[in-house]
Amino acid sequence: MSDFIIETKNLTKQYGEQKSVASLNIHVKQGRIYGLLGRNGAGKTTAMKMLLNLTRPTSGEVQIFGKSIQGNEKKILPRIGSLIEAPGFIRT
Repeated sequence: MSDFIIETKNLTKQYGEQKSVASLNIHVKQGRIYGLLGRNGAGKTTAMKMLLNLTRPTSGEVQIFGKSIQGNEKKILPRIGSLIEAPGFIRT
């Protein structure tokens, strides 16, 4: 079993000639908090979508809870909560 709750190995997403995410390697230990920082278009949302199996990587691997997300979606995804790109505002 892995020491990491989230692990990516050379995770890549390419749209035509444009690489949105290139060879991303993340290792997150249980109980830790990480943030993805970068300018607009840096690939943060695409990386999160690949972690949640909302979009398939062009290449590379995602492991959550020590298991590949591919083929284990029904076991893994119910254990995850996420909120991606929820623009909000407050009216006063």
